[in-house]
Amino acid sequence: MLTSIDRLFACAAPVPENFLDIFSIRGQNPLAHFWKPAITSSMCESLIIPDDLETCQRQLAEVLEAHRRLQEVYEELLATCTSMQDSQEKLEQEKETLEQTIKELMNRLYGRRSERMKFSPDQLTLDFAEAEPIEVVPDVSEEEAFAESREKNKKRPRRRKKNGGGRFPDHFERRTERIEPKLPDGVRAEDCELIGVDVVEILEFDRPRLWVRRLEYPKYKIPSQPERQVVQAPRQANLISGGSFGFGIAAEVLYNKFGLHIPLYRQQDPFAQLGWTPSRSTLSQIIANSVELMRPLALLETQRILASGVVNTDDTPVTLLTPGEDQGSRQARFWIYRSRQPGGLYDAFAFTDSRSRAGPDEFLKDFQGTICGDCYSGYVNIEKLTDGRIVFSACNAHARRYVFNARQQHPELSSQILAIYRALYDIEERGSRLDPTARLLLRRRESVPLMKDLEALLQGPSAQGLLPKSKLATALAYIRNNWESLKRFLSDGRLPIDNNDAERDLRRIAVGRKNWLFVGSRNGGERTAVILTVVASAHRHDLDVWAYLRDVLQRLAEGEDNLEVLLPDVWKASHPEHVRTFREEERKYRADQRHDRAAQRRLQAVNS
Repeated sequence: MLTSIDRLFACAAPVPENFLDIFSIRGQNPLAHFWKPAITSSMCESLIIPDDLETCQRQLAEVLEAHRRLQEVYEELLATCTSMQDSQEKLEQEKETLEQTIKELMNRLYGRRSERMKFSPDQLTLDFAEAEPIEVVPDVSEEEAFAESREKNKKRPRRRKKNGGGRFPDHFERRTERIEPKLPDGVRAEDCELIGVDVVEILEFDRPRLWVRRLEYPKYKIPSQPERQVVQAPRQANLISGGSFGFGIAAEVLYNKFGLHIPLYRQQDPFAQLGWTPSRSTLSQIIANSVELMRPLALLETQRILASGVVNTDDTPVTLLTPGEDQGSRQARFWIYRSRQPGGLYDAFAFTDSRSRAGPDEFLKDFQGTICGDCYSGYVNIEKLTDGRIVFSACNAHARRYVFNARQQHPELSSQILAIYRALYDIEERGSRLDPTARLLLRRRESVPLMKDLEALLQGPSAQGLLPKSKLATALAYIRNNWESLKRFLSDGRLPIDNNDAERDLRRIAVGRKNWLFVGSRNGGERTAVILTVVASAHRHDLDVWAYLRDVLQRLAEGEDNLEVLLPDVWKASHPEHVRTFREEERKYRADQRHDRAAQRRLQAVNS
């Protein structure tokens, strides 16, 4: 009979080799002493072989039924084990994700926010296995000569000595105070010989002051012309018809709100300290009237941007108050559109109450050219939607950032991709001083091979073997899905490699959002976009924004119809005294530093 039972188990579904391992819990195998030996011995002890065939058949049927029930239990246990294994894998993946999130949050709080990595000369010549090694073919003599000359002749921005040495600008008012020494009793200064005077200059500050511009309009009666009863000069233009606030006040309110990001309620205190306490409604009215004056100028700047052929664009969220609606507020958007054409460097802002494609479509309805931005769904298929009128170029900084954030999980593959991007950005740094035609030739000679190496890495076994939901796999999928848009900068020397310029200019919204918190209405958002267009364009030309706003408001109020002369680049040429030259020097110095670092990396790579 034991042989028959063995045959029964032999007919049962085979137990997988790893079944007990699957069901293992904390190192124990609860079925190890239960399965075949236990059941066999139990059945043998209670089984009595009868003499008649009918009883044997009945007992055999009972054994088969017991086997069927055991088979069901086995299948249930196997399903439970499989489910537990899947749950364990899911929990491990969630644990890894949470640990990575904690590391990222800790790095945001206490770590460096820069994505700059320590340079190694080997990074530019890594053997990528699936791709050919990157070959860097620089003009070594040109690079060496440049680096040596920069080291010898590097000019830093002038800095004043900390202990008061040097002179302050000559146009500053001087208020001289003579500090006489204490002489011995009976000795007068007139009796002493003056052998010299030490002069110490100390920069002081007086609070801004308010003053009243009193306008007198005399009225005359001409005796020889009795038909003309009174002769009087016409009233000068003012910001508010019949109002009593000058353009200097308006420029101050606008610059504080949209240049320094000071909300209106906080502007009341500085004015109150000067003896005038304006209401918020008064300040709001000043802004509203200023917007109506500057709207044509902002429209002209927008038209110049749309005519440039290449536009950087980005957007950022802002809270919009919607009284009377269910939530009371909603997430609206500010959009920036940035031109890159020399001689027409302007920023235009637009406001929409959502992130739908209708906003960009309306703004770009008359645009023909290339837009550069992140892979927003409204831009990815814009070439097809506009029948080729608009082409999209994606931001490589986004792609690089996703890989950078995944470098800790997959350091080897990440470092290879980041090395390619570093080489690409070094090429862009050299090309930043070239015209578009020369820049395109440089990209074709050096950047195209690098992008081919990157494409080979994306399709190689190292990338294909990543877990689908890992951070690096997600980053590489982003690059693959947008590959044509990411490499579009290789076909046009005017196109930037990334959208960092637009993101940087959009920070003024992010800074302001922390201060004024929300937009009070749709009209308020639209007015803000108009003023930001004028203010941001003035900033791009390093102007004294307050002086620019004051002059522009006054001339517009007086009926200036030639808006060309009010454009910031034209106004800058006619008002050199209001140009912040230190910003120009600072920007040039930083550009030289970046260029030097790129040249040094190339020399190290070649020499190694």
